[in-house]
Amino acid sequence: MAAKIFITGATGRLGSAVLKKTDAIPLVRKRCGLPKEIVTDFSPESLKKNLAGADAVIHIAGSVDTANGEKMQQANVELTGKIIDAVPEKAKIIFAGSISVYGKKMKEIPADEETPVSPDSRYAKTKYDAEEIVRKHTNHVILRLGTVYGPGFDDFFYVIRRIKEGKMRIIGSGKNRVPFVHADDAAEAFVNAIGKGQGTYVICGESLPQERIFEIASGQLKVEMPGKISEKIALWLAGIAGLKAMITGKKVKMTAEHIRILASDREFDCAKAKKELGFSPRSLADGIKEMLNIYEK
Repeated sequence: MAAKIFITGATGRLGSAVLKKTDAIPLVRKRCGLPKEIVTDFSPESLKKNLAGADAVIHIAGSVDTANGEKMQQANVELTGKIIDAVPEKAKIIFAGSISVYGKKMKEIPADEETPVSPDSRYAKTKYDAEEIVRKHTNHVILRLGTVYGPGFDDFFYVIRRIKEGKMRIIGSGKNRVPFVHADDAAEAFVNAIGKGQGTYVICGESLPQERIFEIASGQLKVEMPGKISEKIALWLAGIAGLKAMITGKKVKMTAEHIRILASDREFDCAKAKKELGFSPRSLADGIKEMLNIYEK
């Protein structure tokens, strides 16, 4: 008999990439037309009823709305608690964590699963609190994901457009390493974790220097390399943009948190995930070129 696998967050960009690779049953808040989907209000009663026969649950649903702390607390922490309470004792829970738990000034580089965490943002704290909840369930896998990109992640097009228009800037020296992971590579790790692995894994692709990332992008776009701007001035400009957004109601495309992430020096050792989960990330250069090709179509 085939394993009974459930997935939350299947309508999201990463969730949809995972769903394409597995025959999981999506738990959704409203009908979306996904095969075998189950509509639930995510109440404890509904979750316990629907997950009673689960062999594995892939939990990806959450919030990255860094401007709304209450929403992140509810979506990242409280929902995870409900899921864990509802998952059968023998079932496996596979949780979408984040490298943000290490903070932006990491204890060591490259970092791995044994590196001490230091969550330094509201988002990072909610993701770490969620990890602590997941760890209470004996049969678990936590995948600490790098910044996810790939087809469907159209928010990266804002940066590409600014490079093309000559408006993008390298934050700081540009020598810092920036970690990404392709959605399809991350999705493969989720699927493999159904039958393999236990504990925590870093799921991150190649970390290239910020200036190298922009060099690859500007080269393919056939435009000049972005100039440089200090992190302090970039944060000041992001603050002004945030104030304007509060007045106009428009969403800020490049927040202060985005600036800090782009300017941070972070690199990861994913040897454990490669060995135990068969994680095989593509080169970041190839991934950047793929995104540029999608943008230019």
